[in-house]
Amino acid sequence: MDENNISDEDENLTYEQLRTKRIEKNEEMFDILGVSQAAKTLASCLKKKPLIKNNQLNNATIKPIKRSMRIAHLSNPQDGYYSGKPGLSKLKRESDFVEKLSDDLAIKEPVNDFHMLSSEKFVHVLRSLDMNIPPIKMSGSGIQSLAIHPSETSLIIAAGDRKGNISLYNGNPESQKFVVHKAQVNCISFCTWDPNKLFSTSYDGSVGCGDIVKHTFDIVYRSKHKSIIRSNINQTTWHSECERNLLIGNGSGHVDMVDTRIPDTIINSAWCHQRSVCTVQCHPLLKHYFLTSSEMGEVSLWDIRNVTDKHINPVLRFKHPKKLTSSFFSADGTNMVSTCIDNKIRIFNTKLFNSDAIKPTCIVPYFRHHYEHSLQAKWNPGRNDSFFITSMLLPTRLQIYDCDGNVLHDLISDNMNRRCLVMEVHPTQAIYVGGNAYGRLHVFSTKNQFI
Repeated sequence: MDENNISDEDENLTYEQLRTKRIEKNEEMFDILGVSQAAKTLASCLKKKPLIKNNQLNNATIKPIKRSMRIAHLSNPQDGYYSGKPGLSKLKRESDFVEKLSDDLAIKEPVNDFHMLSSEKFVHVLRSLDMNIPPIKMSGSGIQSLAIHPSETSLIIAAGDRKGNISLYNGNPESQKFVVHKAQVNCISFCTWDPNKLFSTSYDGSVGCGDIVKHTFDIVYRSKHKSIIRSNINQTTWHSECERNLLIGNGSGHVDMVDTRIPDTIINSAWCHQRSVCTVQCHPLLKHYFLTSSEMGEVSLWDIRNVTDKHINPVLRFKHPKKLTSSFFSADGTNMVSTCIDNKIRIFNTKLFNSDAIKPTCIVPYFRHHYEHSLQAKWNPGRNDSFFITSMLLPTRLQIYDCDGNVLHDLISDNMNRRCLVMEVHPTQAIYVGGNAYGRLHVFSTKNQFI
């Protein structure tokens, strides 16, 4: 305080008395100006509001459930492939989806197996199929792989897309999306010994195993083989069950056998081709044999008992003029169908593994765009006399052939206005599904089929 402003009556006051008197005068002035009231109002606004519990978490999303790396005896990945979380879906919708899915997974009553019908009845049912539901939006990018669950009470479809996502559909208005891989999902399949599990193989060099009810996805395999053409990339291209193991094809030409119960542990490994393995399949009955197709223009049959880390000789080699896109055994392994980019489908009699088996019994021409390298012919489950493939003909269609190269039926609909990249059939029911580059599914079934 300035000494010139001290009055005579204040001269005898102590410092503390002067200080108290000055504070009182300031408070009187603040009250007159309204500053004190403004400060109280501001302080009340800044007080922390009490927490209000709200049980309706409609905008929350399900957090990913991550497996314990310690229990699985795995190192914690720095750049984990998997987030395991669904897309932007609400909690209530997630709960409804899981609840319905759990009910659908159970086979409640036996249903006649469509694929076991006689040839005449089989074709009769084929001609009754139609798109009884509109196209189903599954993904924002092109569908590259499909799998249909064997449930006989509801239609459950899994689709892998170009971006590494896996989407699930089970009759709900919207599908469930899981971010599992970092690149295109080439192959996807439901586990034969556990209906809740789903295997997926991606170009990012990983193979995933998911539990579709618990919303968990684990990476059970990471490729350690560098691609021949692009040496800095590990690629995985295809998988096939071999009893309770997986055969996994690599972009390097290797095939690895993995025990799914011991993640990331390779049981056997073989260098089968100079370039990428396109597909791999275990023989349906003789489990010690497996079949591969490659970019080298050859389909080869191998004996697992001879597998070593070095290059091995095949039991049989089926030569083709150009790159293969697939090769698959029929239900009992007595026939094999291959798809080549020379616009020909070849059928081989593989009842006996001798020199006659490598000569095709039938060659079927089919139309393919020069840029389309993913078309694959697959056998109808349980049958040795018919296979199916998506077609590039117009109008857009899916086709079912017999072993003589005759078209048994064309699946055509006005609602299917886009070409399908992939095609799959239900394991027991008359349901064929095609997936296109716009992320939509086209489902053909009978009118009384569960859809």
